[in-house]
Amino acid sequence: MINALFTVAMALVTLGILVTIHEFGHYWVARRCGVRVLRFAVGFGQPLLTWRDRHGTEFSLCAIPLGGYVKMLDERDGDQTSSATDDAFNQKPVGHKLAIVAAGPAANFLLAIAVLFILFLRGQSDLVPIVEAVQPDSVAANAGLEVGHEVVAVDGVDATTLSSVRFALLKRLGDTGTIDLSVLLGLSERPSIVSIPIDQWLSDIEEPDPIAALGVTFSVLPETPQVGSVNDDSPASLAGFAPSDLIIQADDVDIVRWMDFVDYVRARPGVAISVLVERGMETKLLTVTPEASLRNGETVGSVGMAVLLPEIPENRIRYTSRGPVEALGAAIERTWSLTLFTFESMWKMLQGLISTKNLSGPISIAQVAAQTAESGFITWLSFLALLSISLGAINLLPIPVLDGGHIVFHAFEGIFGRPVPESVQIMSYQIGLMAVFCLMVFAIYNDVARL
Repeated sequence: MINALFTVAMALVTLGILVTIHEFGHYWVARRCGVRVLRFAVGFGQPLLTWRDRHGTEFSLCAIPLGGYVKMLDERDGDQTSSATDDAFNQKPVGHKLAIVAAGPAANFLLAIAVLFILFLRGQSDLVPIVEAVQPDSVAANAGLEVGHEVVAVDGVDATTLSSVRFALLKRLGDTGTIDLSVLLGLSERPSIVSIPIDQWLSDIEEPDPIAALGVTFSVLPETPQVGSVNDDSPASLAGFAPSDLIIQADDVDIVRWMDFVDYVRARPGVAISVLVERGMETKLLTVTPEASLRNGETVGSVGMAVLLPEIPENRIRYTSRGPVEALGAAIERTWSLTLFTFESMWKMLQGLISTKNLSGPISIAQVAAQTAESGFITWLSFLALLSISLGAINLLPIPVLDGGHIVFHAFEGIFGRPVPESVQIMSYQIGLMAVFCLMVFAIYNDVARL
């Protein structure tokens, strides 16, 4: 119950911040352009809290926290007097209209830049992408990738940390051709190229893991089969597992490495397993039944516990420090890269090159918000920046009910000197509203299916 309340609370906080920033962008620019703002609402439905400022703008916090809106004075609504035309939205120049509409997504991008600037300014640490293991007969092994190879670039773009390698690989989802890894081995100063062939890569996979798909492990492998943590209400918790338990056997099969146990559990969803563990000076025999879950189209078992992670050697961690100017430049560049990645991913999804099962809705957002908050404030800030970029990018899509659709209409007015006919706008809004509604329903369906 407490976990559920925490998840809901973090979802409200996260979405509330993003929606408020987005709508404030519209509000702030509208006021600067001389437009009277009638209402600033965060959420939809019944207002829970309402107040007015000295300019007569009504501010509302509403019951359904899945969006918001800024209502501006507009003669076309039919309920305003002719004396109010000077501060009506529809009477403003096209440039002002475009600025007001674009200000919402722009505010989300500025929020992301501000958050990323803070994160980059405080410094970062990440794993050096040195190959720890290569699965036999995997695509990476067949291409010639070896243990000890250090990746320094992907497709000609510098990638010197594990995060940058993962992001570069994610950008290739659904592609056909080759992934070119620039790698160093030992003391070599000249990188060699390992070309990995791909064909509509991972296009039908839900929640793809590009590094695992290559058959590569970059992180320092936890060899000792010792429990680090046990999830509440998981099969492992119900079976009596505790942190620091050393796993010795599973069904009389010796367990030497942690991955031995992981592979054993994954292969037995719904099957009871007798596990011999060493706890302190004692040994205990526990029985656990892995729950079945769908991973990449395959039903596998999981028990809900994690390995005790080994201490990472200093030479495997790459620290990055930046001054204010460099941090700001990096924040702008990262925001731009993630925005392009969002558009590219949506386009690939429309082409069928990325599974539509990757589309997430409010339930997944709530879960991730709670998980990142549990991991720490810095992790949650990173998620907030990513989600803010996604919200800004989605609102720029040329769908009539979104900001992007309004931008198209006002651009038409600027080019041809007359607004789009009102009947066309109304019909377009109805179609756009239905499209957004269907998209939301499908995203929620994906959320429920994951549950």
